[in-house]
Amino acid sequence: MPIDFPRFPVLVQEKILDLLELYDLYNFSESSKWSRSLSQRSAKLHEGNITLYRTEQCLELTYESWSHPHEPLKISLERKDSKFENVEKYLSVRHSSLFANVTLSYYHSTPFDLAFLTLVPLLQLGYPIKECSMHRFNNNEAIVRAMMALKKAKSLCLTCEPTEGFEDNFDFKTPFTESLENETLIIQSAEWVSAWHVINVFKNCQNIILLDSSFEESDVIEILKSWKKESTIRLMGFVFVPTGSIEDFGAKMIEINAKPVREDIQRFYTQPIRSVSPSWLLQQDNTDAQVLISINPLDNDEKMSFSMNKDFELLPEENVHV
Repeated sequence: MPIDFPRFPVLVQEKILDLLELYDLYNFSESSKWSRSLSQRSAKLHEGNITLYRTEQCLELTYESWSHPHEPLKISLERKDSKFENVEKYLSVRHSSLFANVTLSYYHSTPFDLAFLTLVPLLQLGYPIKECSMHRFNNNEAIVRAMMALKKAKSLCLTCEPTEGFEDNFDFKTPFTESLENETLIIQSAEWVSAWHVINVFKNCQNIILLDSSFEESDVIEILKSWKKESTIRLMGFVFVPTGSIEDFGAKMIEINAKPVREDIQRFYTQPIRSVSPSWLLQQDNTDAQVLISINPLDNDEKMSFSMNKDFELLPEENVHV
């Protein structure tokens, strides 16, 4: 039988709404102005993530709550006429200003063009994307298109390779008309990434991991010189080819006013550490931002790993040898 919910005492109403599953509360909030107003308090309690996983024929939607003891909600939306039925219905909760703590993640395991059938409409509707993982496509234009479309995603991971011979047949600079704003950017096949991209396209990101990169030592110095002037990057890792010894690299670091230091990594180990990576402290010119720059020879000694990190602890200066 119907329940006259408005006749319940306010405390009882709030208790009931606090226990509702996300979509039940959302549906209640949309029924009237009174219900929307009453739902505001309970909606703020909801924390969770809506994950979309794109396969060739279906869009798998899962809502996982971090704040309420409900089983994850799993829905499979079938593709019909190049669209997924009811996708807006299930994502509308994220578009509601009441549910600010509910995030959206998107993953795909299909050809790139099929993935964009889902992704582009979501972006056009204004759904903020927390995480996006794009993979299994080998297309230069698609790499640029994905990165520009997802420039505001909190976390973006690209597992995609450029086409063979891209150096001679594709311009990887001109299509990037804006800087990315990702908090975390991971590129699995970054051989196409140049110092220009780090300086101009990635400068507003915070954490950057570039795997299979092909930087030269001169690129590293150019990136660091630019970072001193302006950048929000606070963590970065890649591999580069040195032109000389570690001492030669250190001399170039001193030229850009990077101070030789030693990181206190012994605190992470119970046994004494025989060697510590060469490190330098670098500070931006117009801010108080400081990062620790470290390099490490790789197994073949032909390449070195580069790391930048804002989180570090240093040994006292008397233990540092310039």
